Amino acid sequence: MDRRKFLIAMNVALGSQMIAPLQRVLEAQAQIDPVNFTGSADLFSGSDRAAVAALSEIIIPTTDTPGAIAAGVPDYIEFMLSEWYDKDERVRFLIGIKQVVAYAQVTQDTSFADLEADQQTAIVQRMHDGQMPVMQDGGRAFFEHIKQLTLAGYYTSEIGMTVERIYLPVPGRFDGAYPYAEAGTLFTS
Repeated sequence: MDRRKFLIAMNVALGSQMIAPLQRVLEAQAQIDPVNFTGSADLFSGSDRAAVAALSEIIIPTTDTPGAIAAGVPDYIEFMLSEWYDKDERVRFLIGIKQVVAYAQVTQDTSFADLEADQQTAIVQRMHDGQMPVMQDGGRAFFEHIKQLTLAGYYTSEIGMTVERIYLPVPGRFDGAYPYAEAGTLFTS
Protein backbone atom coordinates (compact mmCIF):
# COMPACT_ATOMS: atom_id res chain seq x y z
CA MET A 1 0.00 0.00 0.00
CA ASP A 2 1.42 3.37 -0.92
CA ARG A 3 1.45 6.35 1.40
CA ARG A 4 -1.50 8.14 -0.22
CA LYS A 5 -3.82 5.11 0.06
CA PHE A 6 -2.70 4.56 3.65
CA LEU A 7 -3.49 8.18 4.60
CA ILE A 8 -6.91 8.00 2.93
CA ALA A 9 -7.69 4.74 4.73
CA MET A 10 -6.63 6.21 8.08
CA ASN A 11 -8.73 9.34 7.56
CA VAL A 12 -11.76 7.24 6.71
CA ALA A 13 -11.23 5.00 9.75
CA LEU A 14 -10.68 7.86 12.18
CA GLY A 15 -13.39 10.01 10.65
CA SER A 16 -15.98 7.27 11.03
CA GLN A 17 -15.16 7.08 14.76
CA MET A 18 -15.97 10.79 15.11
CA ILE A 19 -19.37 10.73 13.38
CA ALA A 20 -21.45 9.56 16.37
CA PRO A 21 -19.94 11.98 18.94
CA LEU A 22 -20.14 14.90 16.52
CA GLN A 23 -23.74 14.08 15.69
CA ARG A 24 -24.55 14.00 19.42
CA VAL A 25 -22.93 17.40 19.91
CA LEU A 26 -24.73 18.93 16.94
CA GLU A 27 -28.10 17.55 18.04
CA ALA A 28 -27.57 18.87 21.57
CA GLN A 29 -26.54 22.31 20.32
CA ALA A 30 -29.68 22.50 18.21
CA GLN A 31 -31.84 21.85 21.29
CA ILE A 32 -30.08 24.16 23.77
CA ASP A 33 -30.73 27.85 24.16
CA PRO A 34 -27.72 28.87 26.28
CA VAL A 35 -28.95 32.43 26.72
CA ASN A 36 -32.21 31.39 28.39
CA PHE A 37 -31.01 28.22 30.11
CA THR A 38 -32.00 28.09 33.79
CA GLY A 39 -31.63 24.39 34.52
CA SER A 40 -32.80 21.16 33.01
CA ALA A 41 -36.40 20.15 32.81
CA ASP A 42 -37.02 18.33 36.09
CA LEU A 43 -34.35 15.65 35.91
CA PHE A 44 -33.96 15.71 39.69
CA SER A 45 -36.76 15.32 42.21
CA GLY A 46 -36.94 17.97 44.92
CA SER A 47 -35.00 15.90 47.47
CA ASP A 48 -32.42 14.90 44.83
CA ARG A 49 -31.92 18.54 43.79
CA ALA A 50 -31.49 19.60 47.41
CA ALA A 51 -29.01 16.76 48.02
CA VAL A 52 -26.95 17.70 44.94
CA ALA A 53 -26.89 21.32 46.13
CA ALA A 54 -25.82 20.28 49.63
CA LEU A 55 -23.14 17.89 48.34
CA SER A 56 -21.70 20.48 45.97
CA GLU A 57 -21.64 23.08 48.74
CA ILE A 58 -19.75 20.65 51.00
CA ILE A 59 -17.19 20.10 48.25
CA ILE A 60 -16.77 23.85 47.55
CA PRO A 61 -18.22 25.74 50.53
CA THR A 62 -18.86 29.42 50.84
CA THR A 63 -15.93 31.01 52.64
CA ASP A 64 -14.44 34.40 51.84
CA THR A 65 -15.36 33.52 48.25
CA PRO A 66 -18.75 32.30 46.97
CA GLY A 67 -19.41 28.56 47.11
CA ALA A 68 -20.79 26.04 44.66
CA ILE A 69 -24.44 27.03 45.06
CA ALA A 70 -23.70 30.70 44.33
CA ALA A 71 -21.80 29.63 41.20
CA GLY A 72 -24.78 27.62 39.93
CA VAL A 73 -23.10 24.22 40.24
CA PRO A 74 -26.32 22.27 40.99
CA ASP A 75 -27.88 23.58 37.77
CA TYR A 76 -24.67 22.75 35.90
CA ILE A 77 -24.73 19.16 37.19
CA GLU A 78 -28.39 18.75 36.24
CA PHE A 79 -27.68 20.20 32.81
CA MET A 80 -24.71 17.90 32.21
CA LEU A 81 -26.69 14.85 33.27
CA SER A 82 -29.72 15.66 31.16
CA GLU A 83 -27.99 16.94 28.03
CA TRP A 84 -24.60 15.22 27.80
CA TYR A 85 -24.69 11.95 29.70
CA ASP A 86 -25.96 8.79 28.08
CA LYS A 87 -28.78 6.90 29.76
CA ASP A 88 -26.59 4.42 31.68
CA GLU A 89 -24.32 7.14 33.11
CA ARG A 90 -27.33 9.26 34.06
CA VAL A 91 -29.04 6.32 35.78
CA ARG A 92 -25.87 5.45 37.74
CA PHE A 93 -25.59 9.02 38.99
CA LEU A 94 -29.28 9.25 39.91
CA ILE A 95 -29.07 5.94 41.80
CA GLY A 96 -26.10 7.33 43.73
CA ILE A 97 -28.03 10.45 44.73
CA LYS A 98 -31.05 8.40 45.75
CA GLN A 99 -28.81 6.15 47.86
CA VAL A 100 -27.37 9.18 49.69
CA VAL A 101 -30.88 10.56 50.29
CA ALA A 102 -32.16 7.14 51.48
CA TYR A 103 -29.14 6.63 53.76
CA ALA A 104 -29.73 9.98 55.44
CA GLN A 105 -33.44 9.23 55.79
CA VAL A 106 -32.84 5.82 57.37
CA THR A 107 -29.93 6.72 59.65
CA GLN A 108 -30.89 10.28 60.63
CA ASP A 109 -34.66 10.22 60.03
CA THR A 110 -34.49 13.33 57.83
CA SER A 111 -33.46 14.32 54.32
CA PHE A 112 -29.79 14.83 53.49
CA ALA A 113 -30.30 18.53 52.78
CA ASP A 114 -31.90 19.07 56.21
CA LEU A 115 -29.03 17.51 58.16
CA GLU A 116 -26.64 19.67 60.15
CA ALA A 117 -23.41 20.52 58.32
CA ASP A 118 -21.31 18.14 60.45
CA GLN A 119 -23.75 15.26 59.77
CA GLN A 120 -23.62 15.94 56.02
CA THR A 121 -19.84 16.08 56.17
CA ALA A 122 -19.73 12.75 58.02
CA ILE A 123 -21.76 11.09 55.25
CA VAL A 124 -19.54 12.62 52.58
CA GLN A 125 -16.46 11.45 54.48
CA ARG A 126 -17.89 7.92 54.55
CA MET A 127 -18.28 8.04 50.76
CA HIS A 128 -14.79 9.44 50.34
CA ASP A 129 -13.37 6.63 52.47
CA GLY A 130 -15.43 3.99 50.63
CA GLN A 131 -17.38 3.07 53.78
CA MET A 132 -20.94 3.83 52.71
CA PRO A 133 -22.78 0.54 53.33
CA VAL A 134 -25.65 1.09 50.88
CA MET A 135 -23.48 2.00 47.89
CA GLN A 136 -21.44 -0.06 45.49
CA ASP A 137 -17.70 0.21 46.33
CA GLY A 138 -18.68 2.07 49.49
CA GLY A 139 -19.63 5.20 47.57
CA ARG A 140 -16.11 6.10 46.47
CA ALA A 141 -16.88 6.15 42.72
CA PHE A 142 -20.00 8.25 43.22
CA PHE A 143 -18.13 10.73 45.42
CA GLU A 144 -15.37 11.10 42.84
CA HIS A 145 -17.98 11.60 40.14
CA ILE A 146 -19.89 14.36 41.93
CA LYS A 147 -16.62 15.97 43.02
CA GLN A 148 -15.40 16.17 39.41
CA LEU A 149 -18.72 17.60 38.23
CA THR A 150 -18.66 20.15 41.06
CA LEU A 151 -15.11 21.26 40.31
CA ALA A 152 -15.81 21.53 36.58
CA GLY A 153 -19.01 23.46 37.18
CA TYR A 154 -17.44 25.83 39.67
CA TYR A 155 -14.22 26.63 37.84
CA THR A 156 -15.96 27.16 34.50
CA SER A 157 -18.56 29.49 36.03
CA GLU A 158 -18.22 33.25 36.05
CA ILE A 159 -17.65 33.22 39.82
CA GLY A 160 -15.00 30.51 39.58
CA MET A 161 -13.17 32.29 36.78
CA THR A 162 -13.35 35.86 38.04
CA VAL A 163 -13.53 35.66 41.84
CA GLU A 164 -11.61 32.49 42.70
CA ARG A 165 -9.02 32.67 39.95
CA ILE A 166 -7.24 35.45 38.14
CA TYR A 167 -9.08 36.03 34.90
CA LEU A 168 -7.12 37.45 31.98
CA PRO A 169 -9.44 37.97 29.01
CA VAL A 170 -6.41 38.75 26.84
CA PRO A 171 -3.35 37.17 28.40
CA GLY A 172 0.00 38.83 28.03
CA ARG A 173 3.22 37.25 26.92
CA PHE A 174 4.44 33.92 28.28
CA ASP A 175 6.93 34.28 31.08
CA GLY A 176 8.09 30.89 32.33
CA ALA A 177 10.15 32.47 35.10
CA TYR A 178 7.31 34.58 36.54
CA PRO A 179 7.52 34.57 40.36
CA TYR A 180 4.76 32.39 41.76
CA ALA A 181 4.34 34.61 44.85
CA GLU A 182 3.31 37.52 42.61
CA ALA A 183 0.55 35.52 40.89
CA GLY A 184 -2.05 36.43 43.50
CA THR A 185 -4.97 34.09 44.19
CA LEU A 186 -4.33 31.44 41.58
CA PHE A 187 -5.97 28.09 42.11
CA THR A 188 -3.17 25.95 43.57
CA SER A 189 -4.78 22.58 44.34
